[in-house]
Amino acid sequence: MPLIAEHLTVGLQQDRPILSDLSLRIEDGEFVLVLGSSGSGKSTFALCLNGIVPQVIPAYYTGSLTVNGRDTSKTPVSEMATEVGLVFQDPDAQLIAMYVEDEIVFGPENLLLERDEIGRRLKRSLEMVGMSEFKDVHTWSLSGGQKQRVAIGSVLSMQPSVLVLDEPTSNLDPEGSRSVFGLLAHLRRETDMTIIAIEHKVDELIEYVDRLLVFDQGRIIVNGPPREMIAQYGELLIQKGINVPQVSELVLEARRHGRAVPNRVLPLTVGEAVERWPGVPLSSTPSTPGPRSRTHQQVEPIVRFEKVWFSYPNRPPALMDINLEIFSGEFIAIVGQNGAGKTTLTKLMVGLLKPSRGRLTLAGEAIPQMPIERLTERVGYVFQYPDNQLVTDTVFDEVAFSMRIRNVPEGQMKAKVEAVLETVELAHQVDRHPLTLSMGEKRRLSVATMLVLDQDILILDEPTMGMDRGHIISIMKICRRLQERGRTILMVTHDMRIVADWADRVIAMAGAQIRLDSQPREFFLNEEILKETRLAQLPICPWRDCRHDGHARCRTCPPDFLGMLLDPRTIDHSEVLR
Repeated sequence: MPLIAEHLTVGLQQDRPILSDLSLRIEDGEFVLVLGSSGSGKSTFALCLNGIVPQVIPAYYTGSLTVNGRDTSKTPVSEMATEVGLVFQDPDAQLIAMYVEDEIVFGPENLLLERDEIGRRLKRSLEMVGMSEFKDVHTWSLSGGQKQRVAIGSVLSMQPSVLVLDEPTSNLDPEGSRSVFGLLAHLRRETDMTIIAIEHKVDELIEYVDRLLVFDQGRIIVNGPPREMIAQYGELLIQKGINVPQVSELVLEARRHGRAVPNRVLPLTVGEAVERWPGVPLSSTPSTPGPRSRTHQQVEPIVRFEKVWFSYPNRPPALMDINLEIFSGEFIAIVGQNGAGKTTLTKLMVGLLKPSRGRLTLAGEAIPQMPIERLTERVGYVFQYPDNQLVTDTVFDEVAFSMRIRNVPEGQMKAKVEAVLETVELAHQVDRHPLTLSMGEKRRLSVATMLVLDQDILILDEPTMGMDRGHIISIMKICRRLQERGRTILMVTHDMRIVADWADRVIAMAGAQIRLDSQPREFFLNEEILKETRLAQLPICPWRDCRHDGHARCRTCPPDFLGMLLDPRTIDHSEVLR
């Protein structure tokens, strides 16, 4: 039976609905991709599907939502768990057992199923998620992608008819993301399960999707087949900061510049574009990379690592022989798969960890010996998980906290906090409890807490996690303005598009070591390093950098033909896009 919402309105307060008059119907077996900016109602919709809202999380609730004929607001959540399986953003928040097998069978055991039936479900679920060989492995020892597969497997063991995933790859590196997306593609092919995925990584999922749902301020503004919807509403989505496939975005831009690109042939993937325009060269001679925007001759680094090692207790080295110089005014991306040592490297810089051996200095002074108060006045750190640094009861107090403990005058503090909240688009949330915000809103709040102190160095660990494209760009613009004022930005990220668009230096890590320190363009063209670090090439050239003057300013320009479409000096577009 289908999933049906009729005039569904949900909110923490009656006069401030999160979902407004929502009506839709999702048929059995559909694969639905849900998009929308942070705070648009996507996660609230997901929590309504199995009754967590309003049964566990109280809310103002009118209208109806039924799954297989069951009213999700009235059917106990324990019963809805056999109808709707929900997978959260962070697998560590969902895994409760020590071993993979125990995690998978936890649900069926609580249903008091027969031992043989539990065994059958265990075997089938492990096979479906590709984790049969890990049955007896500790869950804590798994990679991020493997943990998410186990979380999905534990949901599948309940045999739900609907699988809901709320940004299941937001915490994962590219390899882990590919693992989860491959599993979803397999489930689509091999089962008749309805899949509803809330996800910002459109390029990786779009080819498997039957329907696109786009939320905006609690309402559905786009609902239909992906190709038709992106052709019709793509420019609107881009304006709202919502991701569309990079290939589609490029072609829409070409059409906006007067190129004859019919809606009916809008490609969603690079493969489709290759089939549509076989006459376009598949490679180009890349331009010679220009020098970095800043030279560091006769300039002292602000941070210096000299033969730095670090090990956690009873673990192999997390960092080995790190030699690195960081200069004022740089915008650096630190990349690598989960466990490569990226976060450990940055925690050493802010004094949260101390080197096992080697020397680490800030402006010539040994960081491990610096008083933490003085160190934090110069180095700001935005944690990967926002909840780890939110300590007050309101958004306003959260941003004001660091200024209050420094006895900043009340009037000066209030003006600074209000300005920063306006900058990160949270001025309307001043009285909200930080933990009730969406993931993207929490992320923006955590950035705001660092902006008020105007430190020399700002470190952001996965700053794009849980954020839509529009808010990502807003945060990156803030970082760029800080860089232009001489501040140093270090960004740990898995988002290769952000690396290409914003960083002017890339530090690629693997196996607890720095494997490459280069410009972004050199990094993206180094297939050996991409393979070693298990990171992803960009689908297309970041055309925002090179559309006006060809490839002269392009930082990456991977040898994909689509990067040439807007360069009038390389090809006759009137023939290509006809």
